[in-house]
Amino acid sequence: MERKENEHEIRQLKELSTSDFEIKDGQPDIIHWKVLNSDSQDLGTVTDLLFDETEQKVRYLVLNLEGNIWNMAEREVLIPIGVAELDAAHDQVILPNITAQQLIVLPDYIKGHAVVSADSELYGHKDFDESNLYARRATGSYEEHIPFQVITRIYQEENEAENAFVMLIENGFSENDIKVTPYNPLNSVTDLAGNTNTEFIGDGSRDEYILSIAAASARQAELALRLLDPGE
Repeated sequence: MERKENEHEIRQLKELSTSDFEIKDGQPDIIHWKVLNSDSQDLGTVTDLLFDETEQKVRYLVLNLEGNIWNMAEREVLIPIGVAELDAAHDQVILPNITAQQLIVLPDYIKGHAVVSADSELYGHKDFDESNLYARRATGSYEEHIPFQVITRIYQEENEAENAFVMLIENGFSENDIKVTPYNPLNSVTDLAGNTNTEFIGDGSRDEYILSIAAASARQAELALRLLDPGE
């Protein structure tokens, strides 16, 4: 596997609710809005938004599944911001055509644990374009598969990440949908006021390796999870 050593910049996504940032003027704050499917069935509630501080773009909404129509256990999952639609008249977010299986395979989101993300072409996909959320205000206009999922694993050793890469290729995944990115887990983040906050993602003593997979369907996401976590 060939890879440029510094091909991708590593960033952390921030929770809007605990940051100094606000939603742009003229756009609704959807935190606490109900989330429904195309049949107006309850999926849960938006509890937060995760955004890229450098680019100042929202990447995910955090969906709490409490009270969902399929009686799934209460937990929080991440939904790419671009797959959602707004029903601003009723303060609701719509996830058109989403299925129970698509939600089941999404990993838990643990509040306070910022997502480590690569600034790669994965985030160039329309499912991560926040302008799509505000452009689609009528339900039923999004007809493609959802959600476009990014499954991430962090490895201590490069050979572990490369072995996982090869295993995924052997099981039908495209090389273009898999990224292995080295990073040093000691990050310094500077806010707009110039204050520097050093956050320890790991021990900072050496590089670790992030493997990210863009899963194009719920079935593919489920396969990736089985391959990467065979004991679970």
